[in-house]
Amino acid sequence: MTWTELLIFLQNTTDAEEVNERREEIAEWLPCVREMFEYDQNNNYHQYDLWLHSVHTFLGIDKQIEDSMLYLAALLHDAGKPACRCKGRREDDIWSHYYGHPEVSEQIVREKVIPHLESKGVKLTPEEKHRLLYYVKYHDDWVSLKVKHLKRHLKIVDVDTFKKLMALEVADAKAHVIFPLIQQRVDICSAWMNGLADDKIKEIEIDE
Repeated sequence: MTWTELLIFLQNTTDAEEVNERREEIAEWLPCVREMFEYDQNNNYHQYDLWLHSVHTFLGIDKQIEDSMLYLAALLHDAGKPACRCKGRREDDIWSHYYGHPEVSEQIVREKVIPHLESKGVKLTPEEKHRLLYYVKYHDDWVSLKVKHLKRHLKIVDVDTFKKLMALEVADAKAHVIFPLIQQRVDICSAWMNGLADDKIKEIEIDE
């Protein structure tokens, strides 16, 4: 599998079993994913191991979105979880938690994934790197419907990239067990993705 073939595969495949069968081919380009294989997340919000959760996340993104960095970020968004794993802060909390894992995931992509790709001749543009790192770092950002959250993101990216992040957040959430809190996240991010961001940016432009 060439790099171009991998990007096309990530965007177009709809079969988790096929992805799993080709995971070693994927790991040749992205060695960090091997730590995800059969990694038990030990968390009641998750029904999949870390690898399959990541697979179902990128499979859940609308295939009509044209941004290969979005699908790549969806695969890598939780790469930092193994390094962040800890027990709960309460003695009776039996589940594992992953505080700060988005930032660690972003660090892994920046310091390991991108240099590895460059060593294999893959040259991402500055814009591609920026989007990839943005998606990974903010994939777990718990936004509300308030315009202040949009304004915060618009200091980093344009509105279309923000909406793509919301698509990633929806896919990530849907790859969890759908508890009410998770459904709330799906609803809020879906609203931003499906028109709210466009409406709010018009308000911002008028106010300015």
